[in-house]
Amino acid sequence: MLIEFSVENFKSIKNLQTLRLQAAPIKSKDPQLDEYNICKISEKMGVVKSKVIYGANASGKSNLVRAIAAFFRIFNHSLQDENILKNWLSPFRMDTTSYGKPSFFQIQFLLENRVYRYGFEATDQAIVSEWLYSSDIQGPESYHFKRDKGSIQVNPRTFKEASRLIVGKDEMPPLYRSNALFLPLVAAFNGPTAQKIHQYFSENYGIHSGMDDALTKSIAMEAFGDEAMRKKMAEVLKQADLGIEDLDFMDIPEEILIDSAKEQYQKLVAEGKKPTTVITKRRQLDETGKPTIASPFFLTEESYGTQKLFILSPYLINALEKGSVLIIDEFGSSLHVRIIRAIVGLFHNPQTNPYNAQLIVATHDTHLLDQRMFRRDQIAFVEKNKRGESILLDLVEFKGVRNDASLESDYLQGKFGAVPFTNQFEWAFTFENYGEKNQKNGSN
Repeated sequence: MLIEFSVENFKSIKNLQTLRLQAAPIKSKDPQLDEYNICKISEKMGVVKSKVIYGANASGKSNLVRAIAAFFRIFNHSLQDENILKNWLSPFRMDTTSYGKPSFFQIQFLLENRVYRYGFEATDQAIVSEWLYSSDIQGPESYHFKRDKGSIQVNPRTFKEASRLIVGKDEMPPLYRSNALFLPLVAAFNGPTAQKIHQYFSENYGIHSGMDDALTKSIAMEAFGDEAMRKKMAEVLKQADLGIEDLDFMDIPEEILIDSAKEQYQKLVAEGKKPTTVITKRRQLDETGKPTIASPFFLTEESYGTQKLFILSPYLINALEKGSVLIIDEFGSSLHVRIIRAIVGLFHNPQTNPYNAQLIVATHDTHLLDQRMFRRDQIAFVEKNKRGESILLDLVEFKGVRNDASLESDYLQGKFGAVPFTNQFEWAFTFENYGEKNQKNGSN
């Protein structure tokens, strides 16, 4: 389970910001929230099963999601891709002091009843530092390895698997590149702890960056190719009351293609590949009023919300079946509020979430600001200060917020910040008098 993620000097995030999922010592008005919304790790420690992040447009919500994506992308590909740091690192650019400094990433997570803390600092040229610590739950930490620029120190007691990769005291392995991470290298050489962490990172974090993200679309289509998953995805859309009874593949007829696509189509056919598309099968009544199935629709003919739920469905299924972490940007876009609430409810319900999967979403949908649904430590806000720096704050950090307060109303009134200031917005549309208003203001 994810306990917290920290990032510094990445895009609009200048100073260290931490997304915390460890439960705070608070009580909800509805005791059921304190029971269902938390996974108890020990008598004194729990982790929330969901976190919802609010903020104005361009406040940095998406940059927090991108930071998490960058962390896992660099971890999973730094050994193979020498350009991974250049392609994924983007330091804070709103002052002259941050651009040459490294970006900082750190994750704390629970794996097999042990708490691990792993992180690294990197520029677009090299890994500057890297570390791995662990402890028993709420016990003292011990280090596995510590890397600092050109040297690395391995703990032979806790990380013996890496010792054979070190040629001398504090020396870097000869197979190692300065722009690649050490922990994945140990995993590549079959180190059991490193392999366990590598597998956990690779299989237990799904990141949905938005409807227009080509990667998430391709992942959904790949999942749909599995017959068992296809049935589950169809069931999700069916139970969402969209009027859809089933999903399937259909060969794409060449005659429906525009001219610019026909060349690629003919090339695929010549290679023995059949271009296909996803179709939906809907309920229909015949002339006697008997229910039947209508002629299929292309998925691309369906509403934007239906398409989004199709893309989200394999992520939801995988997270709940594996007990993994699902991170969604622009959550709620084009989806009805009842579907949004139902998705969140899946993660809070122990029957649908028996393995304690976690959901982290960035959204503008204020309908979720509801203390009948979330604890105060499950809600966070991102706001930019006057220097263009994104600041992340948990609702539980705001003093005087009662456990029965109307959060949606308070948020829209600006009590928690993280809202756009639109007092002068109408000026942009007052074309006729704009010059006159400017002149009057200038003369005052």
